[in-house]
Amino acid sequence: MQSCQLIEEVPAVCLFCSANLCLRQQVLNLALGEDKDVLCLKCLAADNNKSAEELLDSLAAYIVSRECFAKQWKIYGGPELCPDPVGCLPDLCFKKRD
Repeated sequence: MQSCQLIEEVPAVCLFCSANLCLRQQVLNLALGEDKDVLCLKCLAADNNKSAEELLDSLAAYIVSRECFAKQWKIYGGPELCPDPVGCLPDLCFKKRD
């Protein structure tokens, strides 16, 4: 199993709830223009008035379409690499997107 990689310049803890962030949660924040005050998926969704599912699905499609984000996003090759499969949404996060 691959170890959890992170983007060093981006905080690894949620500003609101102090949850540890995974690489993909860091990328979600970057896709929204946040690189300092980053949030976990649940807090990020609440801050954007969406469900976690809605936010993840809409941003993931955007992320995979942008090479700068997709490169980091694809480091996690499958749901078995999700560092928080119980507290997150690995099935939706790793859904095949064109």
